[in-house]
Amino acid sequence: MRLRLLQTRVKVLLLTNEYPPCTYGGAGVHVEYLSRELARLMPVEVRCFGDQKVKSGNLTVRGFQLDMSRWNCPKELRSTLGAVQRGVDFNAAGIDARIVHCHTWYAHWGGILARKNYDIPLVITVHSLEPLRPWKREQLGGGYDFSLWVEKTALEMADAVIAVSNETKADIARLFKVKKERLHVIYNGIDLDEYRPVKSKDALRKFGIARRALFILSARSSSWTKISRWCFARAPPTRRKSLEK
Repeated sequence: MRLRLLQTRVKVLLLTNEYPPCTYGGAGVHVEYLSRELARLMPVEVRCFGDQKVKSGNLTVRGFQLDMSRWNCPKELRSTLGAVQRGVDFNAAGIDARIVHCHTWYAHWGGILARKNYDIPLVITVHSLEPLRPWKREQLGGGYDFSLWVEKTALEMADAVIAVSNETKADIARLFKVKKERLHVIYNGIDLDEYRPVKSKDALRKFGIARRALFILSARSSSWTKISRWCFARAPPTRRKSLEK
C-alpha cells in the first residue's frame, strides 16, 4: 500500500544548489542519481541554481537564475544572499509537492519556507556540515554566520534528517538538537550497471595512468529509493495522514 501511494500520489520536490551540468561536488552527483531513481516511482521536481530546463517522464528540472546587476553588497556576501533569494524564488514559483527534500545549506532556506508556508514535511540529506568547515569564514565573511544559522534551524525543525554515514550521523547528534527518531543513515548508492568492474585497462591508458588502480564499490543500488520511503514513513502522524488522502 505504501509503495503504491509513493508511485501514484506523492510528488517530491528536491531543492539543491547543484544539478547537471552545474555540478562541482558530490551533492550534485547525489541529486542527479537520486532524482532519476525516484522518478521511477513518483513525480519528481528539482529546483536548482542555474538555467537548467528538463522534462523527461516523471522528472522535471528547473533552474533559477539571479540578477545581481543592482547589488551593492560585499562580494563575499553574494553567495549567501543569492541562496536566500533563490530560496524565496523556489517558493514564490508555487509548490504542489507533498514533500520537500533539501541538499546542502544553500537550499535550506527554501526548505524552511516550504515547510512553513505550504505545510509539507521537510527532509534534509546531510552531505557535510558547516560547523566543521570554519575556513569558509574567509570566503563568506559574515555570510558564514548565516550559513551556520540556517543549517541549524533547518536540521532541528526537519521531519527527517538523513546522514550519508554513521560518522556524519554522530556529528549531527553532537552538534545539533535533532530528535533521535528523526535521524537516519542511508549510504550513498551507485548504479551497478554503470559502475561495474571491468578487466580492460584502456581507460587507464587513455588518461595516462600507468600504475594499477583499485576501485572498491560496495553500495546497494536500492539505497536511493529508501530515502523516499523514509520521507513517508517517518513524517509526523498529522502530515503522514495528509499524504494518504
